[in-house]
Amino acid sequence: MHTKINWFEIPSNDFARATSFYETLFDTRLTIDQSGPIKMGIFMTATDDACGCVLQSEHYQPSSEGPVIYLDATPSIDQVLARIEPAGGKIVMEKMQLPDNLGFISHFIDTEGNRLALHQWPEKAAA
Repeated sequence: MHTKINWFEIPSNDFARATSFYETLFDTRLTIDQSGPIKMGIFMTATDDACGCVLQSEHYQPSSEGPVIYLDATPSIDQVLARIEPAGGKIVMEKMQLPDNLGFISHFIDTEGNRLALHQWPEKAAA
């Protein structure tokens, strides 16, 4: 059996700040939704499929510990990295090239204190 990320949830304490951070990073608009007390800023794929969200809920607490989610920074990880600190985040692992033509990665802390990562595939690198 094989698997892939089916859905992800990024916790937030300040929902407006968190959604603004990710909209700035990826130069996009998140789809805002609310189910009872749970607020969600939903990420969409290029084919308009929902794939994950920033959320605010009493059941989630932002943290820099635990699993790391790699968000796609293709075609240019450099462009996304350049937006992190102006948007209020912090780069904690500079861009590094992976072996065996696997691309580039970098880790950052978002405005809520979550540690996440970026990945860029080499064959889709910007010219």
